[in-house]
Amino acid sequence: MPEGETLSESRSRTDASVQRRVYKPHKASIPNLRDYFSELWHRRDFALELAHTNLRATNTNTVLGQLWLVVNPLLLAGVYFLLVVVLSGGSASHTFPDIAAGLFLFFYVTGAMQACVNAVTNAGSLVLNMSFPKMLLIFSNVYVGLRRFLPTLLVYLVIHIAWGLPWSWNMLWMLVAIVLSTLLGLGLGALVATWQVYFRDTSQFLPYFIRIWLYASPVLYSAEMFLEGPIGRHVGQWIQLNPVFGVLGIWHDALAGHTPAVSYLVGGTIWAVLAAVVGTLYFISREREFAVRL
Repeated sequence: MPEGETLSESRSRTDASVQRRVYKPHKASIPNLRDYFSELWHRRDFALELAHTNLRATNTNTVLGQLWLVVNPLLLAGVYFLLVVVLSGGSASHTFPDIAAGLFLFFYVTGAMQACVNAVTNAGSLVLNMSFPKMLLIFSNVYVGLRRFLPTLLVYLVIHIAWGLPWSWNMLWMLVAIVLSTLLGLGLGALVATWQVYFRDTSQFLPYFIRIWLYASPVLYSAEMFLEGPIGRHVGQWIQLNPVFGVLGIWHDALAGHTPAVSYLVGGTIWAVLAAVVGTLYFISREREFAVRL
């Protein structure tokens, strides 16, 4: 404290130099996004450490934990493979890799949603006692979903080799499908995480919704086969409004060594960007209420 300055004057000068932020509950509004995302970036280490903690808690950083992440969708792929082959007489040499690949990507998107749905409610102590951008919780759980998805890619490569499927530079379109799936999972995860704060049964309803969504998506068949199937004939081109339709179309075309159709690229990109933007802004606009609602 400078000489001649009283304690009250020093405290007033210190208080004036400290930037304060006042958050008012029950007010849906979007803060300054530049400042928000700047703070989000500076706290990225917190999100990564939180993700690693969640991975350790679920044993997915162990060999057996990662093995189960692969075995579970493989078993489902085997069951659906038998059903699809028996019912439709599909080719066994190509149907199983298609089903396995579709399930892997679909479970990546829906797995991110299921990881995010309780992101806020399970972090109640953090939300109540710390000031930080709550989108860190969403990014952290999407990263967890990505870490769980990566081992399945290695398994698919083994399946691809075992079935003697062709290799092509067009398979690099897989990266586009993964990026779009990440954006889609991020946006939908932010939406369901927000709804869970207001409606605590969201997490209970989500598994049933995902199961219905699975059958209404081109997961067990290619997008072309799906459009020609019973659902496609009844619903028509409206089925392409399914958010994962374009992404799965890109995914299947890439793995088959083909250039993805323009309609898949356009539809997948629009849905992924729209979900990411709307979900993120909706989450940010509501996060001031989270502490009140928990």
